[in-house]
Amino acid sequence: MAKNYKVLAEEIINLIGGKENVENVFHCATRLRFNLKNLEKARGNTEAIEKTEGVIQVIVQNSQYQIVIGPDVSKAFAEVRKILGENQMESTNLEESSKQDKTKSDKFFEAVSGIFTPIVPVLMASGMMGALVTILKLTGVVTETNPTYYLMNIVYEAGFYFLPFFIAFSSSRVFKANPFLSMLLAGIMLHPNVLNFADHGVESLNFLSIAVPTIDYSRAVLPVILGVWLLSYLERLFNKFYPDIVRAFMAPLSVMLVILPIQLIVIGPLGHYIAGFLGSGVVWLGDNLGFFAVGILAFFTPLMIVTGTHSFAFPVIVATLTSIGYDQLLMPSMLAENLAMAGSAFACALIAKDKKKRSEGLSASLTAALGISEPAMYGVNLPSKYGFIGAMLGGLVGGIFAGIFKFKMFMIASSSIVGIPAMINDEGIQNLIIGLLTIVISFVASALFTWGLAKSSFDFNKIMKRRGKDYGM
Repeated sequence: MAKNYKVLAEEIINLIGGKENVENVFHCATRLRFNLKNLEKARGNTEAIEKTEGVIQVIVQNSQYQIVIGPDVSKAFAEVRKILGENQMESTNLEESSKQDKTKSDKFFEAVSGIFTPIVPVLMASGMMGALVTILKLTGVVTETNPTYYLMNIVYEAGFYFLPFFIAFSSSRVFKANPFLSMLLAGIMLHPNVLNFADHGVESLNFLSIAVPTIDYSRAVLPVILGVWLLSYLERLFNKFYPDIVRAFMAPLSVMLVILPIQLIVIGPLGHYIAGFLGSGVVWLGDNLGFFAVGILAFFTPLMIVTGTHSFAFPVIVATLTSIGYDQLLMPSMLAENLAMAGSAFACALIAKDKKKRSEGLSASLTAALGISEPAMYGVNLPSKYGFIGAMLGGLVGGIFAGIFKFKMFMIASSSIVGIPAMINDEGIQNLIIGLLTIVISFVASALFTWGLAKSSFDFNKIMKRRGKDYGM
């Protein structure tokens, strides 16, 4: 029977304190993420929300009230949008949020989510299109001069070349800057004449005799985020400084006059070098501690997801891919984690005597194999008492295998069987074979660990409760 997402949305809004208690809300792959004016109103109804049909789990992280719905979260979000109206659908306002009792880490992870979650569809579409055209070229279906290939490849290149525009827009919503001035800043950084100044008779690029570093900002991430952050403060400053009669034209002009040299001389190069350092760091870890680093990350990824500390990963992945062209640390570890969750849920389904639990386990296993691990994690593996630790151990084994053979992902894609095309480049099929084996090993290892732990009556939840840490929340 199809779920009634209108009823689900109404029940959720009512239990979290009504629409007047919602500051803003957005969603990721599986969760509705609420920023609430009074978090305690929702906390008191957490048990009731978790019992609502269609809700998998409730998680409170980084002062966000997160409701895990699963792969159909977009349907629930659409109904929430109708109830709240557009005026409450904006992304996080850090200035308003700062009035609440939040730690710096809360604000950091909140900002990261607000900036990167909205642009995930763009990165997925562009990344998977890049993987598809690579496969078409390698299999000889098309050549690089084929018009169809040419146009499909533009989709891939546009998504990443113009990434600063998408980052600028989402950052403007987080920092409450003017979105069009923010995109103008991205346009300045991407303007071809910043690199091709010599073709126009300009001997050297400088601002008031201060040299401007020549940097290609296509695909830039961190320089844009830092720039929009500064722009938000300058905009507020000049809007207060100028009287109403001249504010409309003088404030934007003043903002751009001040931010232009700072962005091109200080912030842009700084962000560019930091991104390059992150990329080099990932390469170093992969080359020197590969089997250890990927395995350990895969082992701890489930705990990072539960505690919300996995939010750091996406910016690093984007920075790494845009600077060196591949990721051999974070996405490989997430691949091992997703398939390990799938394997554990599969084992739990086979062990279960109840037909409903068996069906739920098999469904969650398939969903995790397709890249959404939270239904398996919260709906099957954590309640099973042994599935969660089985998944961690299976991820460790799969991650170690991926690390030993220096497995790489070349595009932004789901770290799952759906992302198999992103394992392919024009250097042969060896990396693809390693990726497929990582999938199989992670799945099988976690299923075996889960089966063995079940037979030994291992109770992970009981151990955690003794320590005062309920990882099921």
